[in-house]
Amino acid sequence: MLGRLQSNGGALVGRVVNMTTKAVNVSLYYGKVGAELSKQVYLKEKLQPPSWADFQSVYLKLYQSSLRLANSPKAAIDCLSQIPKNDLIKYGSIGVQLVGFYSVGEVIGRRKLVGYRTYNEPAGKAEH
Repeated sequence: MLGRLQSNGGALVGRVVNMTTKAVNVSLYYGKVGAELSKQVYLKEKLQPPSWADFQSVYLKLYQSSLRLANSPKAAIDCLSQIPKNDLIKYGSIGVQLVGFYSVGEVIGRRKLVGYRTYNEPAGKAEH
């Protein structure tokens, strides 16, 4: 009985290891293919990061407009009141989705729904 259980268990473990190895190999292969394809697209399309001057001009304008709106709250309120209702709904729903994805990622990362695990105390006695 014990010998049969060990052989069946060993066969099961062997199948799981084989399936896991195949999945890892397939993932690595397609990851490398995706990276190589991305590199070829990057080179053929002559993509490049923005120059320092482009980066500086965009963020300098953004910084200056933020300062202007921070110094005059009435202008900020006027700017916000000119946004159409449909845009507010669209961007609000996108924001809610982003917060939801972030929250799910946090729960997955912590492996706990609320709070963080404490490793100093026994598992059942944490009060967080």
